[in-house]
Amino acid sequence: MMKNTMKINDADGMRQSEKTSGFTALKLMEKAGRAAAQYLRENISLKSRICVLAGCGNNGGDGLVIARLLSKDHTVSAVLADGQPKTAEAMRNLKKLDPSLIRKNARQAIAKADVIIDTVYGYSYHGNLKREIASLFDLINDQNKTVYAIDINSGCEADTGYCDPHALHSSVTLALDCFKPFHMLAKEHQMFEQCICLDLGLGKNDSSRFLTMDEDRFFSLFPKKRTSDYKGTYGKTLIIGGCFGMAGAVSLNLYGAKTVGAPYISCALPEEIYTVVAAQHVTPVFHPFSPATALQVIEPLIADAKAIAFGSGCACMEKKNDILDCILQNSSAPIILDAEAIRLLDHNTWVLHFSHAPIILTPHLGEFADLIQQSIAYVQEHKIECAVQFARDNHVTVVLKGPNTIAAFPSGKIYINQSGNQALAQAGSGDLLTGILAGILTFVPSVEDAVSMGIWLHGYLADEGLHTYSKQNFPLLKYPEIMDAVFQKHEY
Repeated sequence: MMKNTMKINDADGMRQSEKTSGFTALKLMEKAGRAAAQYLRENISLKSRICVLAGCGNNGGDGLVIARLLSKDHTVSAVLADGQPKTAEAMRNLKKLDPSLIRKNARQAIAKADVIIDTVYGYSYHGNLKREIASLFDLINDQNKTVYAIDINSGCEADTGYCDPHALHSSVTLALDCFKPFHMLAKEHQMFEQCICLDLGLGKNDSSRFLTMDEDRFFSLFPKKRTSDYKGTYGKTLIIGGCFGMAGAVSLNLYGAKTVGAPYISCALPEEIYTVVAAQHVTPVFHPFSPATALQVIEPLIADAKAIAFGSGCACMEKKNDILDCILQNSSAPIILDAEAIRLLDHNTWVLHFSHAPIILTPHLGEFADLIQQSIAYVQEHKIECAVQFARDNHVTVVLKGPNTIAAFPSGKIYINQSGNQALAQAGSGDLLTGILAGILTFVPSVEDAVSMGIWLHGYLADEGLHTYSKQNFPLLKYPEIMDAVFQKHEY
């Protein structure tokens, strides 16, 4: 659970914020320690015995400030878990601390404590834990103690979200001044039960490369229909996909586009599945094709489209390579490539450079690992870095689907989604997302806005749907109905 407004930065961004804040390193340490101590004092019983685990860097210095302040009204001990302080500021705060609070035997101090304050490592940490630290963390993780992590759970990387297998879990993590990528990937690593951001007053975060999205922002960007609008005002949404045995995928694309009220949907699909899909959808204009007529049917539709989605359910579609080339070479509208269309790019990403249109790829972890020729394990540990690099190198947007879906844009901007739940862990949810993205791109000209909006909405509607449906048997076909209630709430 995340609390407080979404102000997000990575380690480099934090260093820049600290540098331009006007505060000295010592003053920043005092501010961080005081902010954390105030929260802890309000939330920890006076009867609780507290053990502060301090590292040798500035995060440990924050911990020494916390220990000094909490010792005024709580029973506190402090452990130098990684040796003596190595920064001048942390050493000054060690000298300010009552020496009688320092415990040399970490395991005894932990055993006697009810509450552990983790300040061993901060946002600069990366790699793997030392053996002795890992053993200490294992001891704490195996006990039923309340743990508060200050800024980043020790053993976890701020920028990648990678967590050492022995990293310290917490009941509450207190992010200092802003959330970091680690905090935004909580559904994946599950290192804390709750995360709260403490404002240190370092100023605005204008240089951050992280985008945010919520209900207020979504509806500030999504246009309302005007009295003068007609079906062609915003243009046509073109969905191309499906094959024998996978008609449901393109059908879910259509449900996604209809969820956001796309006013004119064109659907090009193999003629053998036309009757199946058309029986479910009355409003789209269908353009069935055979292998012989595919390009003849599709090329005129491309010229007339405001947004195009291709690839869902196309595993056995004949002429799929030719269709992909036709779309890339002829479209000036945003192109969403999903599923089989992404598979067609394996060892073939150079074709992306022939397109002058904005391109959005929507892979899951396995598809993306194959695309960049890396293992799934590697991508899992470096997902932000991999998505950002591929987006920049190929001038595309990457929507890497997962519990916290990540969107990386050619500009270097990043969106890490917070909405959604495990109801979406089912076949078809990605096809639904593709349709939602195509629909929103019909209305919203900015790709960064539209993609962030679509990802957020996809998760948000799954959250809203839990008022009526279970996570276990969530009906994706109810998305238009759930969205209609949201539209009515916002007077659309």
